Amino acid sequence: MEDRRVSSGWLSGGHGGTDFPRGHITGVAAVQAIEEVVADDLLTATTPYAALSRHAASTPDKAALVFLTKTTLPFVSTSRTYSEYLHDVTAAANLFRASAAGHKSVVAVMMPIHPDALIAAWGATTAGILNPINPHLELRLVVSILNQVEATVLVTTTAHGPSAADYIDQIREQVPSLRRILTVDGGADDFRSALMGEDGQRLGFSPEDTLDATSGYLPTGGTTAAPKLVRLSNRGQMLGAWIAGALMGADRDEVVGIGMPLFHVGGLLMLGLRALVAGQTALLLTPGGFRDRDLVANFWDITRTFGMTSVLATPTTAAAIFAGHQDAGGAHPLRTMTCGGSTVPIELGRKFVQRFGVELREVWGATEYHGFVACQPQEAAPVFGSVGLTTPYHRVIAAVLDGNRFVRLAGPEEQGAILVSGPCLTSGYHDRTLDGGFFVEGGPEGRVWGDSGDLGHVDAQGYVWINGRAKDVIIRGGHNIDPGMIEEVLNAHPAVLLSAAIGQPDSLKGEMPVAYVELVEGKSVEPSELLQLCRSQVPERAACPIDIVVVPKMPLTPVGKIAKPLLRRMAVQKVVSGIVEEVLGRGHATVEVPEVTGRQRVEVSIEHAASEEQLAVLQSRLDSFSFTALLTQAA
Repeated sequence: MEDRRVSSGWLSGGHGGTDFPRGHITGVAAVQAIEEVVADDLLTATTPYAALSRHAASTPDKAALVFLTKTTLPFVSTSRTYSEYLHDVTAAANLFRASAAGHKSVVAVMMPIHPDALIAAWGATTAGILNPINPHLELRLVVSILNQVEATVLVTTTAHGPSAADYIDQIREQVPSLRRILTVDGGADDFRSALMGEDGQRLGFSPEDTLDATSGYLPTGGTTAAPKLVRLSNRGQMLGAWIAGALMGADRDEVVGIGMPLFHVGGLLMLGLRALVAGQTALLLTPGGFRDRDLVANFWDITRTFGMTSVLATPTTAAAIFAGHQDAGGAHPLRTMTCGGSTVPIELGRKFVQRFGVELREVWGATEYHGFVACQPQEAAPVFGSVGLTTPYHRVIAAVLDGNRFVRLAGPEEQGAILVSGPCLTSGYHDRTLDGGFFVEGGPEGRVWGDSGDLGHVDAQGYVWINGRAKDVIIRGGHNIDPGMIEEVLNAHPAVLLSAAIGQPDSLKGEMPVAYVELVEGKSVEPSELLQLCRSQVPERAACPIDIVVVPKMPLTPVGKIAKPLLRRMAVQKVVSGIVEEVLGRGHATVEVPEVTGRQRVEVSIEHAASEEQLAVLQSRLDSFSFTALLTQAA
């Protein structure tokens, strides 16, 4: 029976003897139709391994993984079929379980975008626990994570640029639970060679396949501050991947572009697992993903060459594609381009579809929800500025909280804390002491609710509006300023590629709004012109930035989000450096603003002799801010 779309919002039937329900989220009615079925009944496979086994049996010769290794013409790629994929994952699971030597198998995968990263990931969830790690974390944080989870195996590579894997010997010395470090594309203990010594036909053990079982610890957080480790369940992973397919495309012929890191919920679950669950082809867009400039420069040619139908990217990547291409260069197969990680600028959303014929459809979610919990539905005009409707089986509300205790629901247009409930909500963190800061006490409807950390509202039509992270709100003398109202004005300027508004420390007002912008290559504009634009168009006078700084390159996180914490530290350093220069003179001290958890710290190292009076004045000036200032003077 061939797949077919029906009025209820479903794709039904299956090829090759399979019977796999496939959702198609087109609007409220489709969500309601999907919810008529019990969520667990959608999951004909309860684990990634079970889904892989099913598709390897029905379509063994279909391309499961295509790996793009060269992004300039002529393009170069390799591929693996579903039969080969299953063989490798089976061998990996047996390898990991044997390596654990009777202990709980916990496999850390510290890899760029690579087929072996996915093979290791699903082998890990089959053998026990998967722990993806960002290879660009500081060594001390990698060691800390490995020790927290008591990792038995680490799979990594040194073949694709500098990373924490360059310090394998230190990792081995500092993590006593590690029994094996396997390397990809070269190294002493080669992952591929190790797989060849294992049985790839059948598992040598019975895997934990209940839906409630924990099968992963996925870090969430920054690159230099200690990340939290979110517990992933089989249910959350499989249902989250199913929902991602219902939103971004559930047909078997989908070719899913993966340019997001595989240590991130978007790349790993919303793309990698979504393709596996639906029996689709995953196109891995080089080890660097969208950080590869040639991938962005040749995006449309790559899309046509490999038949890419679906892709997930950050708005910064979409902006770079828009700035780099005047058109798509002809017809293309891309059906959906989904954006997550931050708000899609309204002007970019309008112009992108006009230029390329494909809508930018925003999604919103988090690691703690195993992926998306709000989305712009297909086949409907995007509601720009909103992250869309709540996904099936979940609830998203705006609430007034007292600390972490529920007080009441916010009104339809009233801003509140955005809370989420549903089957994809995590059971908590690996460190259970962190749970109290996430779960809300006394929430409505007898449900368990998690606090997203975002502020926003839910309108009368059910659309969710995110006004920003609670920590991103600029507080000027008690006046709360949404940075989005500044960024929307700046992003509309034809010379601006990216913008970010933050709060710069102020001794009287607490914070004052400033903005950082990256310009479109080849274009120029004076900061004074942008300031005047803001004065004329930012709707609140208090929200108008006092300064605009043009940066050569906007700092981004490894997943492509604008790194606002770094910008805030830059602003602190600018303010403190100015005060130090006023008091001590130019060149008399260095200012460091380290990334820390909790209250911001500023370290001022005075390199030339200063009088006690100067030191007292400087300390007094700096004590008027909310950060902690530490002064040290060279002997």
